Amino acid sequence: MIIKDKIWDKIVIQDDLVEKIIKDRDFQRLKDVSQFGIFKHCFLFDIEFSRFEHSIGVYYLLKKFGAKRDECIAGLLHDISHGAFSHVLDLIFINDGNEEYADSILFEKISNSNIGKILKENDFNLNKIINNKKHVILDRELPNIAADRIDYTLRDPLGMNIQLAKKIVNSLKIIKGEFVFQNSFVANLFAQQYYILNNEFWSSAFWTVNHKLLAQIIKLSLEKNYIKKEDLFSLDDYQITKMIEERKDKEILKLIKKIKSLDYHKIEIVGKDDKCDKYDYSWKKKNRFVDPKILIRKKVKKLSDINSEWRLKLEYFKKHPYFEYRVKLK
Repeated sequence: MIIKDKIWDKIVIQDDLVEKIIKDRDFQRLKDVSQFGIFKHCFLFDIEFSRFEHSIGVYYLLKKFGAKRDECIAGLLHDISHGAFSHVLDLIFINDGNEEYADSILFEKISNSNIGKILKENDFNLNKIINNKKHVILDRELPNIAADRIDYTLRDPLGMNIQLAKKIVNSLKIIKGEFVFQNSFVANLFAQQYYILNNEFWSSAFWTVNHKLLAQIIKLSLEKNYIKKEDLFSLDDYQITKMIEERKDKEILKLIKKIKSLDYHKIEIVGKDDKCDKYDYSWKKKNRFVDPKILIRKKVKKLSDINSEWRLKLEYFKKHPYFEYRVKLK
């Protein structure tokens, strides 16, 4: 199997089990689950970035950097439990600033699926694949980098630069089970890319208001029985959107119109003081940052060890683990 990828070009799959998983209906569903959590036809930018692309990309990186088969398959499946509109569902089922609902149901989702049967038929222990903390090339706690974090950062359309992506990956190697840059300049490029995307995009007021509105739409649709909770995890963004819009509910159509008319420049941050009561939306969102490791004269150091400006930024982030703001639409 050969998959044409936007960043990694041709990805060659030479594992029959992996090919079966990719062809499975549950995995194919990810093609129409946006990484960003949006009504695609309501969004202002022409972008495409699906959980399918990202999952394949993570598998590619794990394979490229010599991860064991179990970890490669875990990487391929790490987003299979995401529902329609991705992290928007966290605002409905968790709503505490974290983005962990899909992770919390990952084992259950795979166990009850055809993919779970495929794995069992091939003598794979689901616990070993899904709950294995030894999969450190796949995922590590922030501020470390790992295959998951590398792919979604370089794949993001608002920051995508294929030449930069190749330069970054070519500068990486695995030392004692973790990604390490061989060039401090390239490590800094990656860290800055992550920083900009987090502040200007992933945790921006515009993006959060978009998610809040979409969460309202989904909540109302659940309350009015237009959709069921299980639909969110078996159908994709387009299918759920169609089910909701076919109802022609005036309250919901008004919210959809609001999403369509959102203007990045007309969202005013009015503060985070509890006394601030004139606002339209409030939110608490995880603040994310990275501190890549670099090989310097045969010693592994962190970017913050050699870059004082970056060290100051990290100190600030550690003191402020969440963005907490109230905003008003002008």
